[in-house]
Amino acid sequence: MSLFPTEQWLDEYKALLNESSALDDVAAGWGVGFNGAILLAITDLPLDDTTVRELPESVLADVPDSICEGLTGLTYEDAPAEIDDSVRAELPPVVQDLLTQLEKNVVGGAVYAYVELEEGTCNEAEILENPNEREVGAVIRGPCSTWQQIIDGRPTTSAVLSGDLEISGNGLLRPQYTALLQLLGDVAADVETTHLFEEPGTSFQDFVLDEAVRQPIAVQRFAYQQAAWATRMLSLF
Repeated sequence: MSLFPTEQWLDEYKALLNESSALDDVAAGWGVGFNGAILLAITDLPLDDTTVRELPESVLADVPDSICEGLTGLTYEDAPAEIDDSVRAELPPVVQDLLTQLEKNVVGGAVYAYVELEEGTCNEAEILENPNEREVGAVIRGPCSTWQQIIDGRPTTSAVLSGDLEISGNGLLRPQYTALLQLLGDVAADVETTHLFEEPGTSFQDFVLDEAVRQPIAVQRFAYQQAAWATRMLSLF
């Protein structure tokens, strides 16, 4: 299980993107002649509302009881500054790493993941310490709670239609690439994930919209896959 949103989760996401045969089909032409890099902006992390004692049980399992008692009430926001080096040395490596990532990767309550795509290949994926340090062709922005819903199976297209995700930049809203947008969410849902923050519920309105878009999405992806297959076959002659 990979913790979301962390560097390890993003590594798993990149690996699954590169294993996806569907990406070869729906991303045909993406990033060719233009910047295909995408910035995933995961905003509104509930750092002030989540305490270290609320970390997943699998993460806290090896933390000494004496230290656990001292973490009561300590939020993610305050943890990096409040937990000194002597205490960190007693923590299991996974917790030490989380504290380091909180310090260097959280910018203004957000995490920014850079994903470089070119057709069916993810060439690079990294969490940026500065969201402006790499040039991108598109930005997908939304609160952490929405990204968690997508990882739990919510259609990306539904999140865009409801306004929970915002897209800026080139390409992803063009008709020929909406299947790619959806696939990016589907692959995220395939990552074996443990959420660092409490999982949000789904409103009735979102549920209705989610169900309404599922079948058209599947039909559209099938159509693009068939078109890509036909194009490859014709290229043989």
